[in-house]
Amino acid sequence: MRKYLFVFLMFFALACIAQAQSGSTNACSETDVIQGGTLTWSSTYSIAIVVFPAPGTTGFLGQSQVIIPPNGSVTVNVPVNAAPGTYNISASFYTSTGGNPCGNVPGNGGGTVKVKGS
Repeated sequence: MRKYLFVFLMFFALACIAQAQSGSTNACSETDVIQGGTLTWSSTYSIAIVVFPAPGTTGFLGQSQVIIPPNGSVTVNVPVNAAPGTYNISASFYTSTGGNPCGNVPGNGGGTVKVKGS
């Protein structure tokens, strides 16, 4: 019985991983925004994505992470006092196993946000 349960759980886990890997998100690309402006990250993945500053990068949003809902989008307000500059971001599937929705993006594993002076 344990063997069948194990096989079922492995099949279920692999099916969830395959489903999560068929989609796209614009959090993997470059986005330009002005201080005090907004940006919208969207996703066609059936699993939520968490976006956060890339390691070694200063955050610019006034929050440690942003969660893009499954098959949805989120509008992010950029603080008016965000320092102008280019910020690297990372993206990960919002699961216990993680995974990169951006595929093999070199470097930070996500996109970049260019904050421009208002």
